[in-house]
Amino acid sequence: MRAIYGAWLEWARTLYTGYFACVMATGIVSVALLLCHVMTLSLALWAAGFVLLAWLVIVYTVRVFRYRREFMRDLYDPATVFGFFTFIAAVGVMATRSALGGWSLTPAVLTGVAVIAWFGLTYWVVSMLIFTNEKPVERALNGAWLIAIVATESLAITWVLLTSFMPAQRATLQLLSYAFWTFGVLLYLIFIALIMYRFFFFRVLPGDLKPPYWINMGAMAITTVAGVRLLDAVSPSPFLLSVRPYIEGFTVMMWAWGTWWIPLLLIIGVWKYGVAREPIRYDPALWSIVFPLGMYSTSLQLLTHIPGLEFLAVVGPASAWIAFAAWTLVAAGWVWSALTSARRALAAGRRPRQPEKVRTAY
Repeated sequence: MRAIYGAWLEWARTLYTGYFACVMATGIVSVALLLCHVMTLSLALWAAGFVLLAWLVIVYTVRVFRYRREFMRDLYDPATVFGFFTFIAAVGVMATRSALGGWSLTPAVLTGVAVIAWFGLTYWVVSMLIFTNEKPVERALNGAWLIAIVATESLAITWVLLTSFMPAQRATLQLLSYAFWTFGVLLYLIFIALIMYRFFFFRVLPGDLKPPYWINMGAMAITTVAGVRLLDAVSPSPFLLSVRPYIEGFTVMMWAWGTWWIPLLLIIGVWKYGVAREPIRYDPALWSIVFPLGMYSTSLQLLTHIPGLEFLAVVGPASAWIAFAAWTLVAAGWVWSALTSARRALAAGRRPRQPEKVRTAY
């Protein structure tokens, strides 16, 4: 057991900063299945999301206090720091699932935690990039940067859902939701321009095309979901009514742009794993593929609320099952990877130590 504990500590020391993406993926697939009325699986994933969230909070806390140097290195690295936004997005997604499940206090508490983390991390990242970053764009930029948009849009969704439990604050919550939604859109336009610049004018290697680039599509899917939630707001305020045509048009445009990305991401995958022969193995970043699939399914099902788009109901359930299949594969890969690491640790612990050679001075 000591060997397994040592392996676990080593995993915590080198922990991927975006591991909360597994909570994001679990929560949003639960939402997609809920919209399809697949209640048993949806409830199971909802519970699993909370278990994973609690577990990872413990692991990250251990890393902060036990491996502070490694944690601070990730916090100052523009290539890794955006992974921390997965915590905010994970809390936001679980708040959304809890609100849809009829809970009231839990979504409010989770939203409060996510908002505090969002403000702290957002201004930290901006300040770090301005004052301390020395990495050029081709080494600093990756798809994980777009997780900042996902975190922002997840809060836009929770703000508007909270109006069902806080009717007295309806106008304020709807304004906050709109502000986060439109800020996420503006942030996406900035980051996606940098990403396309990176793609077009610098050499791209197979190792550069990591799974978080699927967030190029996932960020648009969650922006679409946030837009539809604003359009579906109960008792919309006069301000929200005044911007409704803009929200509706921009929401459909964001969905169209996200849909355009899907074939390109599949082409990138074929080139990476088929042409360049990159080995396929479990990587925690793979959760960044599952989450966009679940969010895209959710967006398809919610877009049917917009007049003229009811036909999308035909493909909504199928996309939810695709997302669940992806979740199952990645979860199985995680379990297999953990068991393999445990076996190696046990084998290394049982291996007898070689006697040290006695040095003789002549």
